Amino acid sequence: MELLTKASWSDAVTPREKENLQVAYQAACEGIVLLKNDGALPFAVGNVALYGPGVSMTIKGGTGSGEVNERHSVTILEGMQNRGFAVTSKGWLNRFEEHYNQQLALYKEERKKRINIFKLNDLMSMMFDNFRFPDGPDVTDEDVAASETDACIYVLARQAGEGGDRKAEAGDYLLTEAEEKTIRYLARKYEKFVLAINSGSAVDTKALADIPGINAILYICQLGTEGGHAFADVISGRVTPSGKLSSTWAKQYADLPFAMEYGALNGDLQNEYYKEGIYVGYRYYDSFGVEPAYPFGFGLSYTDFAVAGGEATAEGTKITLKCTVTNTGSVYSGKEVAQLYVSSPNGALHKEYQALAAFAKTGLLAPGQSEQLTLSFDLADLASYREADGCYVLEKGDYLLRLGNSSRNTAVAAVVELTGEAVVSQHEHICPVQAPVQELQSTPYNFEAAEVQRIIVDSSAVKTVCYTYETPEICADARVQAFVNGLSGQEMADIVVGSGMFGGAPRFNLPGSVGNTTSKFWDKGLVNVTMCDGPAGLRIQKRSTVDKKGKVKPVDAVLSIYDAFPGFVKKMMNGDPEKHPVIYQYTTAFPVSHALAQSWNTQLMQQVGSAIYKEMKEYGCTFWLAPAINIHRNPLCGRNFEYYSEDPFLTGAMAAGVTCGVQQEEGYYVTVKHFACNNQEDNRNFVSSNLSERALREIYLRGFERCVRQGRAKAIMTSYNKVNGVYSPNSYDLCTKVLRNEWGFDGVVMTDWFSTNKGQADNALAMKAGNDLIMPGTGANKKEILAGLKDGRVTKQDLRRCCANVVNAIFNSALQKEYVDKK
Repeated sequence: MELLTKASWSDAVTPREKENLQVAYQAACEGIVLLKNDGALPFAVGNVALYGPGVSMTIKGGTGSGEVNERHSVTILEGMQNRGFAVTSKGWLNRFEEHYNQQLALYKEERKKRINIFKLNDLMSMMFDNFRFPDGPDVTDEDVAASETDACIYVLARQAGEGGDRKAEAGDYLLTEAEEKTIRYLARKYEKFVLAINSGSAVDTKALADIPGINAILYICQLGTEGGHAFADVISGRVTPSGKLSSTWAKQYADLPFAMEYGALNGDLQNEYYKEGIYVGYRYYDSFGVEPAYPFGFGLSYTDFAVAGGEATAEGTKITLKCTVTNTGSVYSGKEVAQLYVSSPNGALHKEYQALAAFAKTGLLAPGQSEQLTLSFDLADLASYREADGCYVLEKGDYLLRLGNSSRNTAVAAVVELTGEAVVSQHEHICPVQAPVQELQSTPYNFEAAEVQRIIVDSSAVKTVCYTYETPEICADARVQAFVNGLSGQEMADIVVGSGMFGGAPRFNLPGSVGNTTSKFWDKGLVNVTMCDGPAGLRIQKRSTVDKKGKVKPVDAVLSIYDAFPGFVKKMMNGDPEKHPVIYQYTTAFPVSHALAQSWNTQLMQQVGSAIYKEMKEYGCTFWLAPAINIHRNPLCGRNFEYYSEDPFLTGAMAAGVTCGVQQEEGYYVTVKHFACNNQEDNRNFVSSNLSERALREIYLRGFERCVRQGRAKAIMTSYNKVNGVYSPNSYDLCTKVLRNEWGFDGVVMTDWFSTNKGQADNALAMKAGNDLIMPGTGANKKEILAGLKDGRVTKQDLRRCCANVVNAIFNSALQKEYVDKK
């Protein structure tokens, strides 16, 4: 059979690669957050001493499905040297690398003894079995003397990934004694000492507060393939940092609400109770008077800015505030983010102190230069969900518009007065709690009086939307109906259950794709389409061999976990580039989503999405399994690096930008995940996220809603976990009532990988709920669906509806048009 693939037979660097590297570089530059600076930064290009695990072993992204197989990622060491710095601590770095390699070899040998490659659960759990970077050797007086510089940077490194959560212990969330000792020593020995934090999520900063001599702190997160260059350019002042935190950093872990009840900390991995309710992140710190180490939206620059409010207007319920941002510094150009928060009336419903309503980022402003920005939002988006009658309501009273450049640095710029209570929308209840969750409730706030402009909005301007909850119609496209109506139950099951990973070779082969739809109907005019992991780029195989029969084998490990496989297994799985021709697929490792969110730049997010679209088109990917938009509920979540923020509005705005970029051409789809409440990784296949309907709707669903309504996302991936006792793929409330009835979603809903295995979500009930596609799928999944048809768990009409949704997506895919429709 002819090999159908879009991989290249040349390993030459293409113009597309160069273009995408520039996008990755810009995203990395804007994702770096300057947390502290007493004037030590920027450094003049010259001698610099670099220490710490993250210097030569810079972590570009987290592990698991979020990995990307790029051509090369620039480390901090490489980036600094490429930009002209002379790194004068090579002696220590060489000793560290030797120690690192020894520890890594021991770790790999020990891991091989623990892994059973024939047990899927072992493979999935081992994705989080990450190598903890060793502290390395002590820095000595001889090292300092040999460095011949007064400028020093220590790069703290932390790794996390899919399948498990971080630990509130030394070496993970907390610093080790050795790290504290080294940082204290370096801060004392060097006149200019900078700490850089190379971690996908926050670390504890309590110990740092007691160490004198730390002149600057940079949170660089995980910056992808161009991270080393971006870092060096920020250090030298070639780039002025403009990143802002997308999640609050606590002074200490105990400051989080119900900190010791998260995940495994309370010993209960079957149930996770969201007792903080709507008070997540800054909503908690601001509402309950808890001082953070670094607040939401915070980030310093090498220059200073003034953000001044201008005219506020209302057109119906759309509120607009003009503001002027001025670079008041005299040396450096820079970018600033104007942030608008709103404090809502304290009525019958308890509320957060303030919520982000709008933001905008300036262009590059020279000293003395100003830019006028327009901040707009719909007052209806500030409505609170009243569980008693299933309504989103705006309460009567004053809405204070707070303008500034972080959540803790704002001033009231205007007041919007709503003349009466207004019901924004009427809903049916969803996801009923199994038992009441005792949630936090704030007490009324005493808002400050402000002599500012006042806008009156009549409550009659709010038009109530009343949703109906009818069973969705089967796709009305004539071509889809003609194809689906002639299918048997078995044939429909073949279509709604995918393949890949451990299935047979697909007709169209994208090496390294994590799944495909069935190839069985290719000759009947239905191609197979591919799914590829994200969200830090397109994760596919960068090098593969092709034998004389057209069989494709990987040359490199598609996931880092494959390094733990025994040699004989690797030999069977992998191709030999010395014996067979090689095909190439080079993609770009972008900064992780957490770093992207710290740019607060939606236009840049669209550029990132557009760059990913180009790679999808080049190699034939139809479904990109991203963006991932779960909320940063707790800094210990193992996949926080994949997620954007603690705030649903910022999350949705950034992810919608990426979505628009990817879906700029019909036939290429994002797959927004993980729907919903996948906020911990420990025991993710069985845990139940238990929370109120209000918290579910206001915090955990709103980002998804923005991606669907604003971004027009064409696919959604359900999560492994249960929501209030019901597995997400089996939740009719989530998959149909919310997605289709309320938000108007018209795409494909698919499972996360293997989430309907034995003992987990039910395959037949997934069809009933409106989860259209089981991934990656086996014969067992099909059997359960067909059994469900017999025993009544699912009707043939339910199955046909799901099948039609899948077929519709395939018929509109670029691959279908290229391989079938054109012929």
